[in-house]
Amino acid sequence: MISPNIITVRRFRKTALLRHRSSRDYFGTEHIRFLVVESILFAIMAAVSIWPIVDAVEFIKLYLL
Repeated sequence: MISPNIITVRRFRKTALLRHRSSRDYFGTEHIRFLVVESILFAIMAAVSIWPIVDAVEFIKLYLL
């Protein structure tokens, strides 16, 4: 039976570090692609949310001022 008070330390082997480096190269291009897609989606959402605000300001300027 393992006591809950015992702390074990795991050490990484060199092969695990090499696998991590190769996965970083593999996902490097996907990171840029997701950044571009998320930026485009953010710009679309910002444009859609600004539209009603601009209409409200035009309404206020037209009828109240």
